[in-house]
Amino acid sequence: MAKNKTLTVPQNGTQPAVIPSPIDNMLAGATTVDTATRASNKRPTSFNIDQELQSRFKAACATRGKSMSSVIEDFILRYITEQ
Repeated sequence: MAKNKTLTVPQNGTQPAVIPSPIDNMLAGATTVDTATRASNKRPTSFNIDQELQSRFKAACATRGKSMSSVIEDFILRYITEQ
């Protein structure tokens, strides 16, 4: 027969453990401007892109702590202002 384990009750005044999600880790280095640009006026957009290129882009964004959407938005804004 299995032995019952004693449960430990948290002590008064302790905080629950916080386990960050992958997106929290990605956004940990985000500046206030990066987080402020995420507003409710965003529209989901999809387009086709080469799988290898998408994988490399995703890895580069994660390495730099930027979201793929914010990097694409920056590229679009630069492209529009060049013309």
